Amino acid sequence: MMLPRRPSEPVGDAPEKSRRTKLAVGALLFDTATGTLAAPDGVEISLRPKPAEVLRNLAERAGEVVTREALIDAVWPGIFVTDDSLTQCIAEIRRALGDDGALLLRTLPKRGYMLVAARLAGAAPPPEPPPAIRSPAGIPVLAMLPLRLPQGCEPELVAFADILLDGIVGALATLREPVVISANSTRHLAGTTEDVAALALRFGADYLAFGSLQRLGRRVRLSVELAEAARGALVWHRVHDLPADGLFDAPDELAVAIAHTLVPRLRNAELRTSLRQRQDVDAYHLLLSAQALMFKLDRATFDEAGAMLRRAAALDPGFAAPHFALANWHSLRIGQRWSADPAAEARALEVEVGQALALDGGHARALALLGHSRTILHRDYDRAQDLLDRALDRAPNDAETWLWTSPTLAYTGRVTDAVRHAQRAIRLSPEDPLLFRYQHFLSIAYYACGQWEEAAHWGLRSMWSNGDYTSNLATTAAALAALGRREEARAPVARMLELLPGYRVSMTMASHAYRDDATREQYGQHLIAAGLPA
Repeated sequence: MMLPRRPSEPVGDAPEKSRRTKLAVGALLFDTATGTLAAPDGVEISLRPKPAEVLRNLAERAGEVVTREALIDAVWPGIFVTDDSLTQCIAEIRRALGDDGALLLRTLPKRGYMLVAARLAGAAPPPEPPPAIRSPAGIPVLAMLPLRLPQGCEPELVAFADILLDGIVGALATLREPVVISANSTRHLAGTTEDVAALALRFGADYLAFGSLQRLGRRVRLSVELAEAARGALVWHRVHDLPADGLFDAPDELAVAIAHTLVPRLRNAELRTSLRQRQDVDAYHLLLSAQALMFKLDRATFDEAGAMLRRAAALDPGFAAPHFALANWHSLRIGQRWSADPAAEARALEVEVGQALALDGGHARALALLGHSRTILHRDYDRAQDLLDRALDRAPNDAETWLWTSPTLAYTGRVTDAVRHAQRAIRLSPEDPLLFRYQHFLSIAYYACGQWEEAAHWGLRSMWSNGDYTSNLATTAAALAALGRREEARAPVARMLELLPGYRVSMTMASHAYRDDATREQYGQHLIAAGLPA
């Protein structure tokens, strides 16, 4: 039953409703005068009268937060209705907007709703461009545009461009950040000449990724770029020359490698923006700053990184990423031998992993880190392998998930698989900001294989990337000693004893994760031969 309702006070100046305005809402067009929503081909998308009226009110204030009360008063004037009536209208509008409905019509908790839309040419401009609205955690939004193609290019290039668009967007979607706009919403923009700012405004995106494909004789040149929407500044650019006759051999792996290279560049840009501009630090930017400190492995700032991660988790209790990062933080404290109570630290690690999985049940990296910790800290090999297998099932193209699986395989004797998994992780993310960890895990795998030359090679590369990673210093020293290169082993040994002056090989032997006693004993002998005290 409907009862009279006292209208609430208007919020701000009401917009003029008489002016006709057309807006681009993602790939769709909305006419505020007629209240109609249409696809790019002109086909009208049906909305019931009340949802259409809600959308019209949001469209007239596109880019602004509109409270629930203001919407109810505008659409049901003088009538009492429950919040559920508005909620149903919002749900219908989002369904009509398609895959990106929740991104284009945003809910801002305890504030209201915002429609992300751009006025089309000839319409009255808004007072100022509405900013892209992020998730409560502050995670940025990225739109990937179709690759530009030469006019009249062969059908093979057209098909390959479409496969790459889907592959890159799909790979980005598995990484949890940034929020990525569906490829179905951008596919119609092939060949667009709109500038970065206009396109970003259309999708409410903070970043745009775009590029081109061009045949050059027997090769195809792929160019990919990442631009920051607010300034139109180019953040990253990469060129790949591909053999034309093998173009379709591994497009998925290429797409994943591009995604894994793009995301760290976006994170770096966000971190620079945060340091330069932001006064109110949100959970996402605290996470970025903490990780930048954490992975330096500088003991003087490592605890500060942990405190920042705890603040990030408290700022947004529904954000899984800070909990996963805290689990990683505890893991590194144990591995670096900085923990006064490793058993308590291990319990804290598992609590944080559990929290990450409770918030995001599909978090493959959290599952994989939990599996890794079951091997390293508990020698619970069967449980570890089960967790690692489940993680790979959930994220078969995620570099970090593949990486976490490698040491357990090495320590349980599946050495060929250990090498293969670490190599695949590096192929998927060849410029990872944590490449020193990837190189170290590959060194472990080669050491377990008895391929000490390769183990030393990758261990030294990891050491050059980060000379304070004590686990790698030990493996590298052992591999060099196994080769009889004891003079070269002096450098990692000296650095390890500088970082851990009380270290003894017996400390490693008491808890090392090798399942085979003979292999563990051999590792200890090599550490002693390298010059580390027994």
